[in-house]
Amino acid sequence: MKKLLAMFLYVYVLSTGELSASSVPDFALIDQNGRFYQLSRFVDQRVVVVLAFQRDSDSGQSVLAEFVSLSRRYQGAPVQFMVLVTDSSETRESLKELSSTLGTEIPFLLDESQLIADALKVRSVGEVLVIDPLELAALYRGDLGLFNIGAADQALAASLPGVTSYLHYVVHSILRNENFTENPVASEGPPLDLDKLIPHRSVEISYETQVAPILIQRCVSCHKPSGMAPWAMDSHLMVQGWSKMIRETLLTRRMPPGQIDPAFASNYVDVHHITDAEMSVLIAWIDSGALRDEKMPDPLSDILPDASPWTLGEPDLIVDFPEQAIPATGVLEYVFVPLEIGLTEDRWVSAYEFDVGDKTALHHVILYTQDSRQRRQNASGGGSRTNFGGYAPGREYVVLDADTGILLKRDMRFMIQFHYTAVGRELVDKSRLGLYFRDTPPKRELVRTAVMNGDFVIPPGTREFPVSASTLIAKDSYLYSFAPHMHFRGKHIRFSARYPDGRHENLLSIPNFQHNWQMVYRLRDPVFLPAGTEIVAEGAFDNSRYNPMNPDAGQTVSWGDQVWDEMFITWMRIAEAHQP
Repeated sequence: MKKLLAMFLYVYVLSTGELSASSVPDFALIDQNGRFYQLSRFVDQRVVVVLAFQRDSDSGQSVLAEFVSLSRRYQGAPVQFMVLVTDSSETRESLKELSSTLGTEIPFLLDESQLIADALKVRSVGEVLVIDPLELAALYRGDLGLFNIGAADQALAASLPGVTSYLHYVVHSILRNENFTENPVASEGPPLDLDKLIPHRSVEISYETQVAPILIQRCVSCHKPSGMAPWAMDSHLMVQGWSKMIRETLLTRRMPPGQIDPAFASNYVDVHHITDAEMSVLIAWIDSGALRDEKMPDPLSDILPDASPWTLGEPDLIVDFPEQAIPATGVLEYVFVPLEIGLTEDRWVSAYEFDVGDKTALHHVILYTQDSRQRRQNASGGGSRTNFGGYAPGREYVVLDADTGILLKRDMRFMIQFHYTAVGRELVDKSRLGLYFRDTPPKRELVRTAVMNGDFVIPPGTREFPVSASTLIAKDSYLYSFAPHMHFRGKHIRFSARYPDGRHENLLSIPNFQHNWQMVYRLRDPVFLPAGTEIVAEGAFDNSRYNPMNPDAGQTVSWGDQVWDEMFITWMRIAEAHQP
């Protein structure tokens, strides 16, 4: 190999010792099929190869053909190929058509914000990065290097039969743990057109007028004293100190939490979301030093502390839950506690909120209602019950649509299901519920139904274990919200409607499910479901050691109550379309 490299006539620098490496940031994007890809999750691969591509370039088309060819050549090898698409005119549909035409399953990652290309410092069409995903290090950065079988290429081709490009040679060498010569020559492709970044990189970003308003709108509701987040955005100094972490969580889509596929974001309200333009402002500000104008007041310092523990304002009725003592260790079973509501008349609920005493140990609360008839049914088992709603991290309050409500009858009581997790010290949880009532009956009564599958067995080490479930809507109804629930191994989930006339509609996708955030996704406009509509949930679990949340990749996993077991269930709020 050394003799071969010596004959190579390009101006290269011979690597010595370890493969040369430069740090690259972790990042996450969604491909043409709506699948989530994060660089650091490919630690089971030796390398991840990223190609910068824009379609309106002759060189882009030729290098893409070689890239697809190499992906086929190395199918089954520990190499993940990805195409990074920065062209603002591309869409998922156009990329899906392109991948279909090429006959490839390579993920085309649409970098709509162009922030990832900028963070990776790729600057030209046809440029490639060969990355060690475990070390987050670039082993090679440069031109893909299509060969024209000139004098230099003939020498390499003689030693490596079938070699088609410099990238082919690089990947071949890395997989064989061999050094390779590095190509210091810049890519011959045209510059990437990063037009969306220009407005944010050509001017100075103001912390006071641009950055702080975004933080207040998108972040401060959790990042406040006594909030869900581990630190409070209560000053510029705090944000500046955490700025590098903010940048990392934005590039990997860890924050805001519980994000849905951006393609569905406009269809939902109260979702955690941040726009590409807002991310560009924040990252440009962070990259320029995260500074502020000391002569101006700090908008974050001017935010007054919450006057009430209730985000929605003082409730019409506060229901105190009985104190629950939580031991320091052990497996804690579900606890069911009956609780009288004390209503003297029927009331319609428009919203509810939980004021949780100890968020570190409380895994979830589910509220059921029982009327006098239900208490007598299955009395030895606590009575039959109807699901009212619940709490889980990220689901502190629920606001119902203006024309809907949940009926609480005066003879009803709550049956509360508590689920705690031991955290290493004894605790006492004292939580409560705030109820908000309507003054007049709503147009539609909401009920809760579910789509679920409890009949699955996930083998040890399985990285992608698909699970699906469906439910049939018996009467004409309106769909108002989804509340999906999986545990540590939950990976992704999506929902669709199959209508009686044969139509198929995608309703929601959560491409990167995060167990720590159990959200309610409320539709901006309810979806009409004619009788006979089938709601389908399709998801997957990751029971491998590459899942950072997995408590034990060596276990076979099935349905169970504890978080180290699994669940595949989604609650939905629906209302019959034709009500008396």
